[in-house]
Amino acid sequence: MLFGEEVGPDAARKFLGHTQWLVNYWLLQHGFSIGIGDTIADAGTMKKISDTISKAKNDVDELIKQAHDKKLEPEPGRTMMESFENRVNQVLNKARDDAGSSAQKSLPESNNLKAMVTAGSKGSFINISQMTACVGQQNVEGKRIPFGFAGRTLPHFTQNNYSPESRGFVENSYLRGLTPQEFFFHAMGGREGLIDTAVKTSETGYIQRRLVKAMEDIMVKYDGTVRNSVGDVIQFLYGEDGMDAVWIEPQKLDSLGMKKAEFDSAFRYELDDENWRPTYMSPKYADDLKTIHKFRIVFEAEFQKLEADRLQLGTEIATTGDITWPMPVNLKRLIWNAQKTFKIDLRRPSDMHPMEIVEAMDKLQERLKVVPGDDAMSIEAQKNATLLFNILLRSTFASKRVLKEYGLTRESFEWVIGEIESRFLQSLVAPGEMIGCVAAQSIGEPATPMTLNSFHYAGVSAKNVTLGVPRLTEIINVAKKIKTPSLSVFLKPEVSKKKELAKNVQCALEYTTLRSVIHATEIWYDPDPLGTTIEEDVEFVKSYYEMPDEDINLDKLSPWLLRIELNREMMVDKRLSMAEIAEKIKHEFDDDLSCIFNDDNADKLILRIRIKNDDEAPKQHENDGVFLKEIDSNMLTELALGGVPDINKVFIKEGEVNKFDEKDGFTQKAKNKEWMLDTEGVNLLAVMCHEDVDATRTTSNHLIEVIEVLGIEAVRRSLLDELRVVISFDGSYVNYRHLAILCDTMTYKGHLMAITRHGINRNDTGPLMRCSFEETVDILLDAAVYAESDYLRCHREHYTWPARSYWYRRLWIVSE
Repeated sequence: MLFGEEVGPDAARKFLGHTQWLVNYWLLQHGFSIGIGDTIADAGTMKKISDTISKAKNDVDELIKQAHDKKLEPEPGRTMMESFENRVNQVLNKARDDAGSSAQKSLPESNNLKAMVTAGSKGSFINISQMTACVGQQNVEGKRIPFGFAGRTLPHFTQNNYSPESRGFVENSYLRGLTPQEFFFHAMGGREGLIDTAVKTSETGYIQRRLVKAMEDIMVKYDGTVRNSVGDVIQFLYGEDGMDAVWIEPQKLDSLGMKKAEFDSAFRYELDDENWRPTYMSPKYADDLKTIHKFRIVFEAEFQKLEADRLQLGTEIATTGDITWPMPVNLKRLIWNAQKTFKIDLRRPSDMHPMEIVEAMDKLQERLKVVPGDDAMSIEAQKNATLLFNILLRSTFASKRVLKEYGLTRESFEWVIGEIESRFLQSLVAPGEMIGCVAAQSIGEPATPMTLNSFHYAGVSAKNVTLGVPRLTEIINVAKKIKTPSLSVFLKPEVSKKKELAKNVQCALEYTTLRSVIHATEIWYDPDPLGTTIEEDVEFVKSYYEMPDEDINLDKLSPWLLRIELNREMMVDKRLSMAEIAEKIKHEFDDDLSCIFNDDNADKLILRIRIKNDDEAPKQHENDGVFLKEIDSNMLTELALGGVPDINKVFIKEGEVNKFDEKDGFTQKAKNKEWMLDTEGVNLLAVMCHEDVDATRTTSNHLIEVIEVLGIEAVRRSLLDELRVVISFDGSYVNYRHLAILCDTMTYKGHLMAITRHGINRNDTGPLMRCSFEETVDILLDAAVYAESDYLRCHREHYTWPARSYWYRRLWIVSE
């Protein structure tokens, strides 16, 4: 009954009209506007927020106390002060996030601000938390507000005050209003943001233009290949699967996310179980499966194929453990549509025989053609293009799932099969598609909101990594010198499990010069080599000359002495002994220097170095002192004690390696942790040659080094990975096919082509196309001097000369 009447079409119309009137009335009264009221949290939440912030401030006070008492443990590769700042930042950022999430949870569903953010119209979690709870830490150059005066940020604070409020933590929300100090710090942080945005806009605009000009002529031809205007093949199949990015959406590979037991339960029929009475298919069909041997073989083969698919996914294709991948034809949506359209009742058994499903799927896979042709190359290309989609298809439409999970009838199943085929063909990229421009826009678009200056890279100890716009510029310019060259060094399994063994490799790789272990150097006039004038050394010099390591003619020794005191901590850290250093000096200078040293356990580690003269006469050598100073400042301090040249620093860190286990799938077990190394500076060849380094996984972020050491295929992969890192760092995503077009454009000629005038304009495209980018006059003058011709072809192949000669125009640029 509706308004006291029978439910008929008129009553329904009347009811809908009434509802519409109510909605319109509500909208007229309230609208979708937001007021101050929407940013106010209740009293309980406000108390929770202030408690969170108070706790964070107490935690920071505790950190200050620890740092003051020198009890704070420095993080690897960081100084005590850097570790302290890092820890404080973590505490304060967590406080802001916790306060924000409690504010967000407290807002009711009717709250307009929450409705706006949830609907995706505008705004985000951080906006809600700053308006309601706490604005948070203000940063300049990635650090807390620095001391501008002597030891303080503003005159309002005491000297050397490291507390949150003194260094730019804004604990008020925008609703409560900022104090004058907070306002000033907020203005400092905001200024940096504005300048960043202004600088970044022009940079990303120029990057986008260069990308477009580099790839503007790349299109899909009628044979399915991707070529430029000269006819060079960039890719044999667009994105390696021939699909148009428009029709692609993320889909889950169910079998990859399952443990072995779940997998068996989902895909295998319990044919050997005597009590097996499935409710999802007719009893007659179930008996067929049990009794007919041929059927058994078919379903065992189906299950084995699914197992092989799962193994291939885990070990070769989706090795990261990510089960969501972009693919054409949303299968789950089609199934859902079929269930709704055909009113599927899951309580009733399906009218289909499992054999029908297996046969239908086999035939469907044969019909899904991307690359037609019977020659070996076409068959292989077809197999590669549909590999991932066929795995998804087989696991989604395994006969047991179709009957048990989806309950599809014969009619609905046939409809789904037909839909898959038509949607798949619809998803194929159309010839003539200008995919170069699409790729350039797809990469340029996420570059616009990218950060201009990414400072400390979260999670990497003290290693600064260039990110954001500067790194993108470096990559596409193929810069010879990059800001932060670095290697990611993976170790062999037997070494990576133990920190101690990984530490040995760290010491072996880090380039160490004598300078890095010297505490102090002095030059003395000490004419008596046996009985020195330096009291501290008398004991060890005397004991050394009682049993010298070699025969030394004391008359040849210079009266001038270079005395080096070494830093014990550094010696222990680098695992060096005094004897090793003396040996290195002797090896470097042959018999020109005499070097004696004390024991490794002495209070001070001392090296005493004198020049040996060929002159027998014990003459005074005034120049020896000057010469020693030269040796000290130039040769000795640069003396290599070990490690790989150009590897300035090596950081050790614990990484997670995701391994596929047939029984448990991808699990986050502790056994999957491993120790790895990060370096500052690059020398890929030398590092890969170290016996404990896994050369198959070690990578460099310096593209020019990769191409020199490993060649063009490796640099293409490296280029792709580096672009992915830059784009995904701030949460953006670009489909593989667009990045692949850029990587292939830069590498298809066998060398790295920069996306600059030095790269793009070296291509043999026509003069008009080149002059539309940069160096216009020079290019046109050259074209005139050498009488170059430019064939202005229409892009549609079947109109080119000589089929329709009037489409063929020849442009002669002739000098006057």
